[in-house]
Amino acid sequence: MLMPSVPDANASLQQEVQAVCIKLVARRGLVAGLSAPSAAILLYFVLEEEGLLGRVPFWPWFAGLCLALFLQLLVDAWALVHKPDARMLQRWPQLNAASLVLVGVAWGSAAWWLQSPSPLFTMMLYLVLASVGALVMVVQSAFMLAVVLFELALLLPGMLHGLIGVGRMGQYIGVASFLYFCLLCLYGWVVHRQLRHGVRASVQASLLNEDLMAANVRAANALQALTREHGQLQQALQTIERMAHVDELTQLPNRRAAMAELKRLVAADQPAALVLLDVDHFKQVNDSYGHHAGDAVLRGVAERMLACLRQEDLLARFGGEEFVVILPDAEPADAAALAQRLCDTLAAQALPVEGASLVVTASFGVTPHRPGEALHGWLARADEAMYQSKHAGRNRVTLLP
Repeated sequence: MLMPSVPDANASLQQEVQAVCIKLVARRGLVAGLSAPSAAILLYFVLEEEGLLGRVPFWPWFAGLCLALFLQLLVDAWALVHKPDARMLQRWPQLNAASLVLVGVAWGSAAWWLQSPSPLFTMMLYLVLASVGALVMVVQSAFMLAVVLFELALLLPGMLHGLIGVGRMGQYIGVASFLYFCLLCLYGWVVHRQLRHGVRASVQASLLNEDLMAANVRAANALQALTREHGQLQQALQTIERMAHVDELTQLPNRRAAMAELKRLVAADQPAALVLLDVDHFKQVNDSYGHHAGDAVLRGVAERMLACLRQEDLLARFGGEEFVVILPDAEPADAAALAQRLCDTLAAQALPVEGASLVVTASFGVTPHRPGEALHGWLARADEAMYQSKHAGRNRVTLLP
């Protein structure tokens, strides 16, 4: 998978920061815009107290201010209602700056529309304008261009009043407006840097947290996949292990499994007896009835012998028509008696094979393990005992102590 380039990642981060700043400023602006008319009403009461309300066009000015604030509220509401997209990220800052200029002009025009000879009202007016300027600087600090344009529209009438006004008071107002404009822009730039840095850090932390969450999900999915694969591998290994130690036809342990058990008994020098048997005339069954019949005979022999054994005994197919019975902790006489019972069980009842009933017998050789005896000697003696049974007429048991 192609990883995003660094410029693409930076652009995506900038878009996230811009979206957060838009939402932040829109929420603040909505509250500030709704509370702004209360400051204008304060001027109304001062004018009324000073008896100047009839001399100035307060209500036309107030209507223009409310219209500008309404446009600003629409811009803020658009940002709050809609999900930030590429169009909003590009156009909202422009619309915000334009609407703020209108609001700034509306507030700043009070210096012309509401001029009066009352020092109290003049002081109150510029105090309100200064408060509005500081409030908007804080609210809009994420977008420095909007701050500069608003403060200029707000304080430019005061600056012009100082240039063209008459008297020392006008000069004071002009100089104070200019200095206050510079102060607001300087402080606004500091707040702008801090706010943008904080928002950027917050967005990076959020994105990092999302990446970590996604990484955790991917790791959990990978772990589940590995667990499933491990389980499948374990099943496959168990299947392979079973295939390596189980005879496919009779489902008995095979020669490999029998040899492993015999080696264990010999290594531990544990008392045990070995019964080796060979199905009599098995080749004739294959020749007369086919290999399917031979397979059925081997399965039938295995089922009948299993029913006669103890839980700790091991019956295995040793190869071809040969079977081996391993009897741990068995005395020779007991092993011979068990072998005789197996011999009688096989011969007692015919096996149904391919629509016929076949009397199946086997020749048994029994021998105990001698202390310190090697495995090949033990097997050779069992094989000798089995062949003695065959030579003696089959369907019998021979014990070689």
